[in-house]
Amino acid sequence: MKPLVIKTVNIACIIFISTLSALSQTAYTLQQCLEYAVENNRNLKKAHYDQEKATFARQEVLGTLLPQISGSASLNDNLKRSKFIMPNFINSMLPPAAQDPNAEKYMTIEMGMTFNANVGVSLNQQILNFSLFNTLEIAKTAEKMAALGVESNEEDIIYQTANLFYAIQSTEYAVVQMEKSIELVSKMLSTMEVNYKNGLVKKIDVDRLKVNLVNLTTQKGSIKNAADVQKNLLKLQMGFDVNNPIDIQEVNLALFEEKATINANMSFFIENQTPYRLLMKKMDMVKLQRKSAVYENLPTLALILNYQYNGVSDEFFRGETNYWYPTSVVGLNLRVPIFSGLSRKAKIHQNSIEVQKTEEDAKILEQSLSVAYLNARTKLNDAHNTIALQRDNQKLAEDVFNVAENNFVLGLSSMSDILNVSQSLVQAQLSYANALNDYMKAFIDLKKANGDIHSLTNENN
Repeated sequence: MKPLVIKTVNIACIIFISTLSALSQTAYTLQQCLEYAVENNRNLKKAHYDQEKATFARQEVLGTLLPQISGSASLNDNLKRSKFIMPNFINSMLPPAAQDPNAEKYMTIEMGMTFNANVGVSLNQQILNFSLFNTLEIAKTAEKMAALGVESNEEDIIYQTANLFYAIQSTEYAVVQMEKSIELVSKMLSTMEVNYKNGLVKKIDVDRLKVNLVNLTTQKGSIKNAADVQKNLLKLQMGFDVNNPIDIQEVNLALFEEKATINANMSFFIENQTPYRLLMKKMDMVKLQRKSAVYENLPTLALILNYQYNGVSDEFFRGETNYWYPTSVVGLNLRVPIFSGLSRKAKIHQNSIEVQKTEEDAKILEQSLSVAYLNARTKLNDAHNTIALQRDNQKLAEDVFNVAENNFVLGLSSMSDILNVSQSLVQAQLSYANALNDYMKAFIDLKKANGDIHSLTNENN
């Protein structure tokens, strides 16, 4: 039985390891990369912490508007009780015959008792405090700004992740095309080596083609290394373990044309822009700060309530000298600012200037976002046209290479022609891959400029 059990366990382990290996080999789609990045990016986690902190800050300010209740207690042992000096009226009150002519003019009386204690509770409730009410509004605005900060961080992460994703797709597409070129040149080299043995071609032609093949292989290795570097950057952006491999779904060429057709006429609304909405909240904030400076000139009113229970004793709260008695106070505390040396007026003017500056920032931002949108549309249209041209150019370069290869076999073209057309084919393939990358970058830029970058999480690859 034992060998059978061991064999069964080994088979189960092999299946488990194979399953893990298959899962690790799964190619990530754009949606999976974006979802992973939004969930695991470190900077975004910090932004969520800031949002949570802003929520607690608002609750802190709100707490100051509620009744502030505190308790107190004390116990004192008067090692040296205080003394009170007063005229010796006792001697002067005696009959003249009984008065002591040598008595001191002043007498000393010891005050209080050896021990005293008190325990009490106090309440303070703000009734009228415009500055504090305004502080609560500032805290609420700060909380909304923190939420927009999270949204802005998400947009940046989506933008960077999508750019890297499509850049990897384009680079890996270039690697695949380079491999096709290498395969064509390798087949041709094999044919030429056979022809060289049969005395049909020169050795120098075979060597030149070998050199070309080595150059193509080296160039492919450089492009592949570039893809690996881009993957490392993608893993860093996603919060993915940099020591684990990651595979990206292959590029879908047909989808590029579909995207160009569907998204060519995106509308622009400044209100959809997170940076603009964030600046509008900043505008609200500086206006509230100006109000704070104004409210510092207004009176404040608070309700005060104190209740204490006091005790005194010479024998540590026992015996005939042990006395306890309550005290309580209720009242209103009114504070009226009168003169501050014109400092509050200067503060109001400073805040007014900040409001004006923020209004100018809003105008500048609106113009810059509009220009970014127009530029993104222009780049997208240009990149779409370039893709069509480079795609046709790549097909033409492949046809030219095939014709040149046949002509060389027939003796109608030289080795220089072969080398030239092979280089042209490689250049056309790389240009098409770059055109794909430029198009997707322009597409993402337009999404971001339109304030619609979150929709990439629903995009097909």
